[in-house]
Amino acid sequence: MLTDTGLLGTAPVVNALQASRSPLQRVVDSGLLRCAVPRDLGGNGGGLDDLAHAAGLLQRQDPAAAAVLWAQRLAIEALVQTANVGLREFWLPDFLNGDRAATLAPGGKELTAEDTGRGWLLSGVFHGVPNLPWEGSSLVAPVRLGDGNAGWVLLRSEEDGLSVHPAAPGHAHASLHLNRVFFREDEWLGEQHMAQQLAPVAEALAPCRPRPPALNT
Repeated sequence: MLTDTGLLGTAPVVNALQASRSPLQRVVDSGLLRCAVPRDLGGNGGGLDDLAHAAGLLQRQDPAAAAVLWAQRLAIEALVQTANVGLREFWLPDFLNGDRAATLAPGGKELTAEDTGRGWLLSGVFHGVPNLPWEGSSLVAPVRLGDGNAGWVLLRSEEDGLSVHPAAPGHAHASLHLNRVFFREDEWLGEQHMAQQLAPVAEALAPCRPRPPALNT
């Protein structure tokens, strides 16, 4: 159960925000990354009503941290929902702990994919993406393969051909450019219907949804 001061058994949200530095660390300290995540996957349980209430409070207290909560928590939910157990077991602890930043591509625009016979080369541009620290991050993004099949992938910012372009000073977002980034099939998160699986958490986090400075082009 969440209260106006935070999660039971943890420091109050306001105190956590004041005590830590980066927006991601502030979100980690709030305990909200584990809210409404099943306990057997490392979460604290709770329901989406709890998450929605706390998300609204965080947005009013710290908009920068709220945008990071939206990005990191939806990336976590993609791993919660995926049938790719190996991918979930490898990345979910780091996402929950905040040891690795993660983000969801905003705007719903799909990456395009070129079939090489040994894998896929992904290309596309996303603007207004939150939670992209320089030390590396992971991207959850929709993709449409050359055969018309659509789905979702998890990519590392360290991949060749993936570059981060910071926004103007004062903005907490960046643009992501993907130029023929190699995609391995073991990074496949799920089919197109994963968007529906993410929708309940996205609705709960609606107050935190970032407002991008530009539309995807």
